[in-house]
Amino acid sequence: MSRGEGEDKSANAVLAGFALREASIALMIATAMQAFDATMVNVALPRLEATFGQSIALGSWVMTSYLCAAAVTAPLTGWLRRRYGARQILAGAIFLFVSASLFCAVAPSAQILILGRFFQGGAAGLIQPLAQATLLDIHPKREHGRVLAFWGATIMTGPVLGPALGGVLTDLASWRWIFAINLPLGLLAAAGLRPLPKAIEGPREAGVDLRAIIFLALGVGALQLALERSIGNNPLKSIEIIGEGSIAAFALSAVGLRSLRTQLGIFKFDVFKDVNFCISSFYTFMIGALLFSTIVLLPALVQGPFGRDATTAGLLLAPRGLMTLLTMLFLARVIGRVDHRIFLLIGFVMTAAALELVAGAPQSGAEGWLALSSALLGAGVGLLFTPLSTLAFSTLPEAVRADGAGVYSLLRQLGSATGVAVLAALLQSRIGAHLGSLAPRGAPRFGSSFAPPIAAGTFAAYADCFRWMALATLAIIPGIFIFRVLKGGSEKSGRPQSASSPPP
Repeated sequence: MSRGEGEDKSANAVLAGFALREASIALMIATAMQAFDATMVNVALPRLEATFGQSIALGSWVMTSYLCAAAVTAPLTGWLRRRYGARQILAGAIFLFVSASLFCAVAPSAQILILGRFFQGGAAGLIQPLAQATLLDIHPKREHGRVLAFWGATIMTGPVLGPALGGVLTDLASWRWIFAINLPLGLLAAAGLRPLPKAIEGPREAGVDLRAIIFLALGVGALQLALERSIGNNPLKSIEIIGEGSIAAFALSAVGLRSLRTQLGIFKFDVFKDVNFCISSFYTFMIGALLFSTIVLLPALVQGPFGRDATTAGLLLAPRGLMTLLTMLFLARVIGRVDHRIFLLIGFVMTAAALELVAGAPQSGAEGWLALSSALLGAGVGLLFTPLSTLAFSTLPEAVRADGAGVYSLLRQLGSATGVAVLAALLQSRIGAHLGSLAPRGAPRFGSSFAPPIAAGTFAAYADCFRWMALATLAIIPGIFIFRVLKGGSEKSGRPQSASSPPP
């Protein structure tokens, strides 16, 4: 019997009835808290930038500092769980997340806010994969698909309600309240962790490779700096950016080599022996880069060139979350009956079509157009993430499940951080190009009045960005046919171990 199987049975012997429901709800609240935070912050970015007198670069820092910190801590999930136990690490991560949220709520400067977001992201990097792994541990295998379907639906309450709630809070009160609201959610989640066992099943994990952790932090930090410095600059002509990129490449390569050569690696490289997990990891990186950027760009487009308020921006994002939620619940019932690659093909085509629709939005009366695009994008996202996570985890050994969840989360976070920075750089570049070519005597018409050249140039730049994302989405479709086909939901067990996974 593997350690993963022993932990699964032991946990289920401890948790049953009300205790099992209480712990499950707490884990879902903790994950939803993180999802709420991400979508609410995106809506408030233009107002936040105005408060501190900063440009779009501040919004990129606010997002990527969070994502990169999460990328550092996510791979440690498996080791921390085996070393200290799920209950202790989850409670500590929730406490850190709430404390960092309150720190952000009272931040007097942009620098303090970014620091708070860094600690918030570090806690979030542990919460999501550990909550997923713990849910699998406290439920029998026959319930995994149903439980994770509900977990995925719970996560989607963030994209459904988060943008609208964030817009209302920002317009009626202040962007600071989008961070303060994490306090009651965190208290509820922490209180529900009581039923989780405190004891560590099996032998306690040995120490971790501290040098690998340092290399990981150095690599991710250097990568973030290189991406941020590339905004508005030519990376190939900047010695600083080249140096930071070289440090990132060296440090991340060192992490991989040390994890292969030492027994104290920060995660188990055995996860990469699974072909489907490797391919799914590539796609979760690419989808994070392509789709997380839309959650940042769409509110900025609505509140920028279209001149609408934060509430409107939030409401226009809500159809995306709602359609993703409905699509994921539908797939939870049929995922084992149809070739997963068919869902992926349809999902990628729908996603590319939605991005092209945003790029072609009219310059006036675009609310309905953007709401339709958002709904189509949400349906495409729902078709992508459930099959991808099923392919990733259904053939992965239970003993490395938590490690796999951490690595999967790491790559998604890195992809999201990379996408935000690259799209911010592309947006600034395209704005400059369009402003330079725009005729000074006139500009396209916005609403009931003629927009100044800067508004017309900005609008065209956003359209370019969404069109490039649509083309990139189409370009990665052929890779889905490399997947090994799952029959009956799982190649080994005949049923999926994971039926859903949170979107970026």
